[in-house]
Amino acid sequence: MITDEAYRELEEAVGPDNVSREPAVLEGYAWQPFLNDDPALWIRRPVAAVLPCSTGEVQDVVRICNRHGLKFKALSTGWGAASGPTTEDVVQLDLRRMDRILEIDERNMVAVVEPYVSGAQLQAETMKLGLNTHIIGAGPSCSPLASATSMSGVGHDCIYMAYSARNVMGVEWVLPDGEVLRLGTPGSGLGWYSGDGPGPSLRGIMRGSLGALSGLGVFTKCAVKLYNWPGPAQMKSEGLVLDSRVEVPDNIRFYMMFFPGPREFADALYKIGEAEVGYGCVRIAPVAYTALMMPHTGFNLLETKAIRSILADTFAYPLTLVLAGDSEGEIEFQEQVIKRIVLDYDGFMLDLNKMGPMASFMGLNLLRVSIIPLAFRPGGIFGTCLDGNEALDTQMKWVDAIAEAKMEFFDKGAFMEDGGNNPYFVPYENNTWAHCEVLYAYSVDSKESLDSLNPIEYSASLNAIRLCMTPLSAFIAPVRKAFSPLAGNYNEWQKKISASLDPKGAADVGFYTDEADFAFDRIDPAKRGLLGELTEKLRWTESGPPF
Repeated sequence: MITDEAYRELEEAVGPDNVSREPAVLEGYAWQPFLNDDPALWIRRPVAAVLPCSTGEVQDVVRICNRHGLKFKALSTGWGAASGPTTEDVVQLDLRRMDRILEIDERNMVAVVEPYVSGAQLQAETMKLGLNTHIIGAGPSCSPLASATSMSGVGHDCIYMAYSARNVMGVEWVLPDGEVLRLGTPGSGLGWYSGDGPGPSLRGIMRGSLGALSGLGVFTKCAVKLYNWPGPAQMKSEGLVLDSRVEVPDNIRFYMMFFPGPREFADALYKIGEAEVGYGCVRIAPVAYTALMMPHTGFNLLETKAIRSILADTFAYPLTLVLAGDSEGEIEFQEQVIKRIVLDYDGFMLDLNKMGPMASFMGLNLLRVSIIPLAFRPGGIFGTCLDGNEALDTQMKWVDAIAEAKMEFFDKGAFMEDGGNNPYFVPYENNTWAHCEVLYAYSVDSKESLDSLNPIEYSASLNAIRLCMTPLSAFIAPVRKAFSPLAGNYNEWQKKISASLDPKGAADVGFYTDEADFAFDRIDPAKRGLLGELTEKLRWTESGPPF
């Protein structure tokens, strides 16, 4: 509940046209996909929605929340329930009016953006200058600021541009008490080119592995690193995602390659990293591409044994690769390197540039990542489990661990059959590390599906620990509570950071420090016991780690 006095102060802070508590308006913020047990996908409704247009107005709103015992939650471009309230009495800070690209520094290859700038918007402007920006796997409509400061932030281009945690430079940060903190060079008045000095650096506290998802305040400005773009200032295109046609220049090339097994796949990926070639790289199962483009028939193809054998077994270790070069000689060299690596590891390769419409289709869907949001199509909604960043060899085991965990849920019809081995897998940092998350599609109309959301996370985490001795760190409260003792009790440290920066508890910390119990009644008793055994093996104590 918000009092009339608090609401009046919000009106004074941002103007009466930029704040609302009308139920019809608030309902628009309460429908969000992901992480919901409610079949209708409704999350908690905020008590008010506020649209500030400046850092000063964000400060005013945060201070009003502190004075009146309210909480705040920031929303930029929005991608799921993590952007919305997790508790009562939350003011939704909708940052859509803060939508400016403030600066593109060509010399230092840095762009300064506000929260509502999208990846597509920034990419279009930087390409005009021979530069490019990292776009996360969730797609070009997402906010580069949000993924750099507050969330994971991986994408197809990680092989060349790293992921968002590596690309965040200077930031402007409204803390939960309303004070402004500028990290890196902005904190010393020296521009935006560095996030770690001269000037204060708190990158680990600010975002850590996955970010605080507004649990530690609101980021109002952010500098992100830019990269070379050897293509044209504007790629001529027409049509929409699945029927798109893009004029692809000769120095941009697309390939799909397939390897006979996990060892050949991983070793080839290491070699590609050592050779320092590749502009985009992603492992997505062919069955996933099929389901995205043909949602009514894609997964059904797996019911045919011969087709299943091809899609789920023969093509189990695919790699989609983009090459880009500043000259014809460079692109030819890269192509010969890739061909040699594929042959050395018993793979085969498809040159998509020679397949007419396929290269045109890839232009939009690999360079701008436009196809991934179509993951909603097969079942209406989807989830991912075990998303994290780890050494490449460990990630290979993780994929198998999750494929195994998914099978029991396919058998009882909780999730759509996809062959199990269906990761979104991208390498970075010379391919020694990778990001992996394994998708599953389901329907919100299925009680069996909804009852399986916690158990799949639990089973996936247990398998990962059993096979890799690597626990999952997560922003899902039940998973966090169950497994943080196996990862240095990280949640306890997050609580201490939160208490230090947010003494009045004004930030909505549901995706940062809140805890909830697993629905253990949905978990196989044998698996509950396995967690206890693994906990004793891996638990950190006050004296340190278990090794």
